[in-house]
Amino acid sequence: MASSTAKSFAKKLGCPSSNLLLSFRSQTLAPEINFLVKHHLAACDFCYCELPLLSFYTAPLKGEARVPELPINLRTLAESILRGNRSAKAAVAVVDQELGFTIAEAEDRQCSN
Repeated sequence: MASSTAKSFAKKLGCPSSNLLLSFRSQTLAPEINFLVKHHLAACDFCYCELPLLSFYTAPLKGEARVPELPINLRTLAESILRGNRSAKAAVAVVDQELGFTIAEAEDRQCSN
């Protein structure tokens, strides 16, 4: 593997996606695409290093998708707004610190829904 003279060690716009590299690793690509990926790996240190890391990837089982947790302060605010609770100022004040809303903006948004 020839070392590139790139200054940053990052995935570039022209790099194959991680999914394509996974397919390359499992040898399920068409011969032409396989050739292009192999040629890219010879010139790209980042993708060359990403390939062995992908061996640790396990695809999620069908139907196994976990929704990320909603921060508790945002959840409290959303539940208060959905219930029409006008006393959601405590939750709004916390969101104000995290997201930059002002209390007035949050109350205006609550009333406009």
